[in-house]
Amino acid sequence: MNNSDNITTSVGHREDMLDSISENILQFFPLFYKNILKLAHGNSRVNPITMQLRVLIMLTHAGMMQPSEIGIRMGISKPNVSALVDKLIVLGYLERRPDEDDRRVIHISITARGRRFVAGRLQLMRNGIKKNLSGLSHEELNSLNTALDTFKKIISKMD
Repeated sequence: MNNSDNITTSVGHREDMLDSISENILQFFPLFYKNILKLAHGNSRVNPITMQLRVLIMLTHAGMMQPSEIGIRMGISKPNVSALVDKLIVLGYLERRPDEDDRRVIHISITARGRRFVAGRLQLMRNGIKKNLSGLSHEELNSLNTALDTFKKIISKMD
């Protein structure tokens, strides 16, 4: 096998690896929601991460954002952002703040009540996850923890 064949094989292997990783990631999320994040609510399962909660968590980390930024990060249209933000303002979780330098610019920020709601919701989710993982052996938990730690480190490098 000459050098050209090695490069072709290497490129082919890389493409196969990328295909495999893509497929695993696409299969991961449904399994993650079904088996790890499932929260029983009567006889049905409830998705604990709603659009509202996603906005609140994002603003918990970011502080303040303009509505257009929220829309871009969430992949939703401006009218949908407005409706979502309005609903969260009525609930007392968010507030609009004018920009100090340009009063035409509005920022959205999370309130103390919103932060308490997020903290409570995340704690419920942590408890649910712990319950859902409790049937795993010590070895399986160690393997899962190591895999998730590696996953998080690699994904963080992709920023």
